[in-house]
Amino acid sequence: MRADATTRGRGFTTYMWLTWDTSRTRGQRGIRLHSKERLGWFYALTGINSQNVLHYTVAPFRTVFPRPEDIAEVAERLVCFRQLPDVEYRTEWEGAEQVRVAGRDFRRLVLGLTPLALQDVVAGQNGGEGEGVQLTIDTRADTYEQAVAAVQAAYGRSQDVLAGRLLPDLSQATVRPDAVDLSGESPGEGGT
Repeated sequence: MRADATTRGRGFTTYMWLTWDTSRTRGQRGIRLHSKERLGWFYALTGINSQNVLHYTVAPFRTVFPRPEDIAEVAERLVCFRQLPDVEYRTEWEGAEQVRVAGRDFRRLVLGLTPLALQDVVAGQNGGEGEGVQLTIDTRADTYEQAVAAVQAAYGRSQDVLAGRLLPDLSQATVRPDAVDLSGESPGEGGT
């Protein structure tokens, strides 16, 4: 089994391969069931190398997220008898919506956005939806990096969100030494 996501150019869509090589099938060819998020299921007859596809076509599922027992039935027929069942599977799995949400939130994380499920948690912590964000930055104590991290976190674009943390941990951040008055400094020739 292999599960992964495509590149940015292909939309970060998730996919899964269920592969049986020639040692597990009857005959001299392997079989692969391939699920593509948004497109559905396909099957392939492969050569000795499972990357060598000899035949590729649509599997008999008429939903992107069929029930696991239906997938198992199709896989068994393909592996044991090298044929598809004479049935079209139209029942969607009851966990399909959760998979769609996980795929959407995965793409949001990869793009540096807060997952929508996590935004609900943040809204609950901040007193509910539509109340906005209040941010206080102490210019005498907070570093520039701390201020930027706080703004990024407030708008859901924090690198810490990508790392799986809700907000950056600023407890170990170093505090700037005494502020320096630059009002008498010149930015240089031609500067403003």
